[in-house]
Amino acid sequence: MTTLPAPRHRPAKSRTATLDDLYPAAAWHLPVNPGLPAPRLPDPPNELTCTGGYREHYGPFILRELPIPGHPERLAAIDKAFPHSLYDLMLLVARDDVLRTHVGNTPDPVLAELLAAAHAFTHFTEAAAHRFGLRGARLGIGWNSDPTLDRDNGQWWDKRLHLHLNCWPAAVCSSTRPVPLASIADATTRCSLIDPAAHLAHRVMTDALHSTALPPGCQQLGPDLARDAALGLPIGLKLRLPSIAFLTTADCRALLRALHATAETVHRAVLTAFTGHADPPRPWQRPALLPPDTVSANLTALPWLSPPAITGLLQLRAALKDVTSAQLRLLAARPQIANRCLTLGGLSYNTAIFTPRPVRGDGGEDDWYLVMQFKLVSYIGSSPAVGGAVASLIDRAGGPVMTPADRDHRASFQNAFLDHLTSTAASRARQTGSAL
Repeated sequence: MTTLPAPRHRPAKSRTATLDDLYPAAAWHLPVNPGLPAPRLPDPPNELTCTGGYREHYGPFILRELPIPGHPERLAAIDKAFPHSLYDLMLLVARDDVLRTHVGNTPDPVLAELLAAAHAFTHFTEAAAHRFGLRGARLGIGWNSDPTLDRDNGQWWDKRLHLHLNCWPAAVCSSTRPVPLASIADATTRCSLIDPAAHLAHRVMTDALHSTALPPGCQQLGPDLARDAALGLPIGLKLRLPSIAFLTTADCRALLRALHATAETVHRAVLTAFTGHADPPRPWQRPALLPPDTVSANLTALPWLSPPAITGLLQLRAALKDVTSAQLRLLAARPQIANRCLTLGGLSYNTAIFTPRPVRGDGGEDDWYLVMQFKLVSYIGSSPAVGGAVASLIDRAGGPVMTPADRDHRASFQNAFLDHLTSTAASRARQTGSAL
């Protein structure tokens, strides 16, 4: 399935449907940030996907490997070659013979260690706020799931499950001014800031989760763009959490798996309704679309879908176009243009642990959300809500080059956090009787 962007303001009689039609009217007024500056290495390596062993791929960028008691997986702490912030780190589920690609196929103790590390990061940044000048900073913790192999996507560089631990200083967040989504003329940028299907996916997932019991203290938020803009919340399915400590519970892990399983079920059902095929396509292939009347009948037969969701999905069907074999061969020969006109190759989403409040340095536990951003065409993983925007694109090409002092400061932050993480892991192991 593919779609080519078209002007938004054609006369009604001659206008063909586009993905822009999926945006609710209120979405065009949402504040977005198309260029959140990120620091750069003066001599970054070539950008390559990890198709072999993780140690060979990441090499000197691996800072430490943290064992997981009783499991062959390790958490590899990686200094990202293309940072999101001066204060960031990547935690990779490091194993080569079996790839853990999402929360659904990651063993419970491994997922528990990963989420415990995310929890530790929130506490470390609060405790170290004065030491590293992080008062007023914004936190963003997230990971991606996307099986797409034939075009850029949120999990392009490594299909292994990995967490991005990001902390944006207050000065960076205030260095740019949000603009309305409608002012973003470039379709690729616009669709990456807020995927055209994001609001629709939120509504469809709300329908699918209607009878799902949430853990105590968790509250699901329905689609409401005015609320998101007023509170500075990211676009996507949102659940308010009882506290950040919820990340360390079995209930949290069960919730994440339930959300992933529901999303997989929804994706198969919608893909089948649209194409007659439940399985994601192979690289550089996309299934043919069924006629609109058939798609309408298929969607109506899904008892859990609400009428507004069906209407939105039929708008999506109208905007999508079949892609020919010749077009696919052209895209395969020029993959850099695939982002502009080819849908992703399967269920694609980003999960984020988010708080709209800045780092205060007092260990506050309030106002945390679990957010899922679903993608149809966006090539990025997370579009974080920082700097007064509900969505941002991280500018890794135009940001400042790190000085030697910056790199020393970054290393100090990373090592201090890893010391803290090692200490907390050892404490948990003592409490449970496990050996590191």
